[in-house]
Amino acid sequence: MSPNPGLTSAEQYLCESAKQYFSTNHGTTRFYFNTPLNTNLEWAPSLRFTRRTHISIFVEPSATGPYPEILKLKSNDVRQVPQPIAIYAVCPEEALAKPGQVAESLKLQAHGFGLLLVDLTGQARELFPAIPLVQVIPQDEFKEKTRGLSGKLRQRVFDAFEQYKRSPVDGVKEISEILEGLVQQATHDAIQRNYVDGSLRNSPIAFILDTFFGESRFQNFRAAIGGSRSYYSEYRNPSSHWPRGRQAAYAKYSECRHAFLDGLVHISRFRQAMKDIGLTGNLPRT
Repeated sequence: MSPNPGLTSAEQYLCESAKQYFSTNHGTTRFYFNTPLNTNLEWAPSLRFTRRTHISIFVEPSATGPYPEILKLKSNDVRQVPQPIAIYAVCPEEALAKPGQVAESLKLQAHGFGLLLVDLTGQARELFPAIPLVQVIPQDEFKEKTRGLSGKLRQRVFDAFEQYKRSPVDGVKEISEILEGLVQQATHDAIQRNYVDGSLRNSPIAFILDTFFGESRFQNFRAAIGGSRSYYSEYRNPSSHWPRGRQAAYAKYSECRHAFLDGLVHISRFRQAMKDIGLTGNLPRT
């Protein structure tokens, strides 16, 4: 099927450039123009294809700037569809030079959309990737979850969020590693204060948390310790294997979002618990 006849010639050109980009760089061979994904979503994207057998990719062109209006109108509808959908905008490279358009591109990225830029020769390049909308964490929600964090810990958490935007599974791994670092420093502090035996220093994280949980000195903080223990056990090695089927993929990507946000909660609670018991609540020095 040819590009949407309702598009301008410039927008059709952008769609063709995007098609060539995904064909060349991702090996995509089957594309759909102006074809709905299913009857549950009242939207026929200008360009559509499937990646990794289970992620539906939509592409919408905009000749005047990086954030097509259709994305603002349809993003909430997309989130109601129980399968992973990621969306790219594609615009001319020179459009970003217009006043206010860099800010629009940053807003586009914050909302989870990807962006392709097309140069004067018709070559497209990816400025930033799209992630399935089911995984998107709004900036305001992230800031709320990290309120009260400061210094090195705050920077590490912000770095993990940037990693999450690029690769949600890797972002969850990073959050788990941050929690691990807090436990390691808490162990060091507790040994120095003679709260626990020095033999605990090189023990596995799960064993350390179990030990903390059983110590009477830590009894008022068992909720934070036990929650961190459960979280670390579940998410220290999140699977990066491809799911089987769209429903399984949707469940996995939803879980990824939950895991990242839940990790932020456990980091804050564990840090505060360690500070309340007289430890630093810091990350190890590097």
